[in-house]
Amino acid sequence: MIKSLLITVLVGIQSICYGQNLFLIGEKSYPCTETFVLDSNMGFLNEGLSVLIAKDGNKGMIVVSKKVTSTNDRIKGKLIIYLDDGTVISCIDGNKNDMVDNITSSVYFLTNEELNKMKSSNIYSIRYSIKCVDCVFSTSDGDYSVSNKDSDSGDLITKKRTDVPSLIRELFD
Repeated sequence: MIKSLLITVLVGIQSICYGQNLFLIGEKSYPCTETFVLDSNMGFLNEGLSVLIAKDGNKGMIVVSKKVTSTNDRIKGKLIIYLDDGTVISCIDGNKNDMVDNITSSVYFLTNEELNKMKSSNIYSIRYSIKCVDCVFSTSDGDYSVSNKDSDSGDLITKKRTDVPSLIRELFD
């Protein structure tokens, strides 16, 4: 009996430890969802945007990342999230970003109200901006959009739409 209970507890602890994802920025780490990639609306010309939802206590964050060609390029400015139900969430740039291995990451904070909206309606698309922080002119500067959609790459692998509300509920509930 005690042996069975001990094995159950150890298996439970192991699944909790292995099941937790962490987002790292600077010298801090935050529990987060799995990273998911939203497809570029420019087609094959532009890679998608990596997205995850993280939490700092009860506060929510959406983190967007993208591989860039210049170490001066950053995801900056307003991030606009369009939900399936027509809700629009405008996230203000909190100037919290990082650059590692030519991957720029930016953190945008979410209010509890915005998190609740995202728990009940899926992400349809996201609009973001790339800006060069030390340039007079850059070919990367501009506004881009990505969508959360089923995609068929023409081979045997079909990407299904990411169920963001269930990821958020799992992280926060």
